Amino acid sequence: MGGRLARAFRNFNLESRVRREISKEKPTPAPRHSASRLDELTEHPGIQEEIYRKDDKLLTLLKDVYVESRDPPVRVKDGGGEHLPCKQEEKRLTKLGHLGDLDVKKVPKGKISIVEALTLLNNHKLHPQIWTAEKIAVEYSLELKEVNSLLEFFIPFTVQEFPKETKKAIKPT
Repeated sequence: MGGRLARAFRNFNLESRVRREISKEKPTPAPRHSASRLDELTEHPGIQEEIYRKDDKLLTLLKDVYVESRDPPVRVKDGGGEHLPCKQEEKRLTKLGHLGDLDVKKVPKGKISIVEALTLLNNHKLHPQIWTAEKIAVEYSLELKEVNSLLEFFIPFTVQEFPKETKKAIKPT
């Protein structure tokens, strides 16, 4: 509704407003600055002579200048060389998970895959005497300090089932 009302006011008496605007005289442009620089050159012949006079001292200095230009040797760009790492990283085979083709096959030493991280956290949680930080560091080629931090700050999820007959259980309606 508001758009229709606005359009009605906008289009009201449109033709007469357009005719009034068209019938106005064109505004006169602002006066241009006289080209005084060209006039000064023709009025003062001393300036003209100064422009075209050759300076012998400058010409002799210019003749003493000698420039040699040599192109740098052309290098053949190898497209594959840009993407190669500068240092070859050692890789180790991962302990394969249950996803088969989706699992990561090779991981750089000092790193672990998600499946391996969850596995080692779960193993440490279930059997902390067997899966110690030292054993995990040797097994997965990690630093002991990093393994200790991993075991301290990351805890795998646990599923807890509450009995249905408790007072706090939500009763179906």
